[in-house]
Amino acid sequence: MDFSVSKKNLYSCLSHFQSVVEKRNTIPILSNVRIKTFESCIEITATDLALEISEKIDAKINLSGELTVPSQLLFDIVRKAPDNSEIDLREEKDSGQVFIFFGDSKFSIGYLSTADFPVMENEDFDNKMLINAKDLSYLINNCKFSMGIDESRQYLNGIYLHQTLDNLSSVATDGHRLSRCQTKITEKLNDFKGIIIPKKAVFEISKLLEGFDKKVELKISKSKIQLSIDNLIITSKLLNASFPDYESVIPKNNNLIMKTDCNAFSETIDRVSTVSLEKFRTVKLDISNDLCVVSSFGQEKSAGTEQIKVKYTGPNININFNAKYILDVLNVLKAGEVSLTFSENTAPTILKSENSPNSLYLIMQMRS
Repeated sequence: MDFSVSKKNLYSCLSHFQSVVEKRNTIPILSNVRIKTFESCIEITATDLALEISEKIDAKINLSGELTVPSQLLFDIVRKAPDNSEIDLREEKDSGQVFIFFGDSKFSIGYLSTADFPVMENEDFDNKMLINAKDLSYLINNCKFSMGIDESRQYLNGIYLHQTLDNLSSVATDGHRLSRCQTKITEKLNDFKGIIIPKKAVFEISKLLEGFDKKVELKISKSKIQLSIDNLIITSKLLNASFPDYESVIPKNNNLIMKTDCNAFSETIDRVSTVSLEKFRTVKLDISNDLCVVSSFGQEKSAGTEQIKVKYTGPNININFNAKYILDVLNVLKAGEVSLTFSENTAPTILKSENSPNSLYLIMQMRS
């Protein structure tokens, strides 16, 4: 193998793989990326057995071939090459090394054959659709903070993607809070009963979509999801589990509504919760007569209180929340007027925003 490629293109490509490749792996070849040449490009692939990313970039091919090299080491060498460098990579089979040249620099690293490099099996995808990258990014980014982390409930450790009428819906919950986002789709999915995208795949897809504003191709089967973004393809196994009936936990009788400015409310919650050293950073909301008093209590008699103007005409009500849960929602909604809908009992509270009408967030109340 012998090829030349620009530092800019190679560095950009390799940066997509760093969080996929496990740094400490009991299977050595999983710490490597596979490099394979084609007529006028190279394809680089990384996998952790559950997730696979591959990308093609332009290159001048002098001698075709394929091999695997340590991902982190190659990335570090390329990262430190001068900008605008042209990088030459040449295989020397006799020594079992790959030589990397740029400018006056020369490096050598060992490589492994691709014979043992695991590749995901080809699969017939039952559903294919084109979706705007911004819409898919919204479905993922505005839900992902609610994913679970409980290893005993794997089915919560991801995002549930499913179709509801002419919407594509994403849902995430950890059992204490829930996020649901929806976007219109023109293509109908065939016999699509919903899938659970694992947490690692969720974060990788989120990163790859960042700043991208074109149509992307989404393919779904019973066991895998695949996303094509220009010359990059990410494929992930799905969680083999059933997502709970989330609709049943969304309150239908919350009749009390408080509205306030998103930014002002977020800043108030953040300031007041500073004194709470508890794991859950509890804040208490005392709501009455267009006024909400936010308070929090910590150790050694520490306390914080602040009031904020709101729109509210119902009976006086006191509610306790995990401050982090509220802040996570407000940080996603960002601006505009936010509404909190609750009842006089301990039913979950629903948060919505005028700026994001297709998003719904639910937070469980904490006991006093």
